[in-house]
Amino acid sequence: MSGALSYGILLAQISRWQRLGDGLHRGRGRMDLADFLPLAIVLVVAAVVIFVVVQVRKRNDMSQRCNDPNKLFRELSLIHNLDRSSQKLLRQLADSAQLQQPAEVFLRPGIFAAQLAVDLRDQEEAYQSLQQRLFS
Repeated sequence: MSGALSYGILLAQISRWQRLGDGLHRGRGRMDLADFLPLAIVLVVAAVVIFVVVQVRKRNDMSQRCNDPNKLFRELSLIHNLDRSSQKLLRQLADSAQLQQPAEVFLRPGIFAAQLAVDLRDQEEAYQSLQQRLFS
């Protein structure tokens, strides 16, 4: 008897269960511009990220020929397995020697033997080890 009674109570509640989510949704015909704002923000951020990734990959693509002295310097640094600090030292040496292209430091061992500028003398040992690494 209690089973039949509880079944009857549940049937009496069906109308409430059917109307449970009515207050959650607006009418389907209305769309505001503000509804698209989060989607637009996500699309703009995704486009910026894709643009940056493509530019970085194009910059580091060593398979394409180009006339870029900085890219040549990066490629020679990769071939010689130089880390960032070594690359920075070589760039400073090229600037100090007033070379037109920074990649010339890979071709001129005499630059290392020449008198270092005053601001580069504190790293003389690092320059000597780089010279031995590159030209030995």
